[in-house]
Amino acid sequence: MNDNTTNELQPQPLYIVTGATDSMGSLITRRLAEQGKPVLLACRNVDKAQQYANQLMKSTRNRDIQVLQLELSSFAQVLDFVERFKALGRPVAALINNASTLPRHSKISPDGYEHTIQVNFLSTVLLSMAMYPLMADGGRIILSTSISRRLVSLPYEFPAVSHFTQIGAFAQSKLALTLFSIYMSTVMKTCHVSVNCVNPGVIKTGVLALHHWLDRAADYLVKPLPDPESGVIPTMRALESNDTGFIFEGRDRQIKTSTMLKNRDVFIKLCNDTMRILKKYLPADALGQL
Repeated sequence: MNDNTTNELQPQPLYIVTGATDSMGSLITRRLAEQGKPVLLACRNVDKAQQYANQLMKSTRNRDIQVLQLELSSFAQVLDFVERFKALGRPVAALINNASTLPRHSKISPDGYEHTIQVNFLSTVLLSMAMYPLMADGGRIILSTSISRRLVSLPYEFPAVSHFTQIGAFAQSKLALTLFSIYMSTVMKTCHVSVNCVNPGVIKTGVLALHHWLDRAADYLVKPLPDPESGVIPTMRALESNDTGFIFEGRDRQIKTSTMLKNRDVFIKLCNDTMRILKKYLPADALGQL
């Protein structure tokens, strides 16, 4: 049997998009499907995701589009996703961590952490590190950050939250994710896996809907903003780049993530505390490589 036939029989690495049915995630997923990439939609609402997958298969004629349920509100459900993914027997070309949450009110996750911090930071990191051993050579891990990270600092008790505000918790989760990506990019580059952040900028997305009396003000503010299509550009650039340890912004800007590192003691504490929390959940194959 010749090499070409062998390659055709081998399962192609998948591009995983979390939150693949929201405004940004749906556009990223469509771009990948249009390029003929094998795509897996990792979403909480599997019915909605399957409907969108069916639409994409019909409009793009890309038949290699799959759906797998992913719930980021608990560590157990993240690990359940990883085990179900392993059963597919497919390597990972890229993990695009697009999913995030911005709830108006605070609530505690099943694992005892503030919900926003768990979903946007802790579970996203756990997913990325648990999937790391499944990455194909030259794989990419993309983490979605936010300009709001520049407006906050991490409190000493982080990831605990003593005083919740909607925007504050969201911004802290994105700052923590951005800083922790420095550690991830350093460790994972030894196995030729790149880790980059993308900043889509301030765009029209559902995450800006603050409800109740803020709705009118939000609508007024959102109208002049760019459409989500412009926010997809940094993600596509990061997927095509061989760089690691960067934040991709706009059409042509990228900065070293390490420029965000203003306080080394805070960074070291963040890494130590995060790994202390997640080590007990990480699969053995991931722990052996981190």
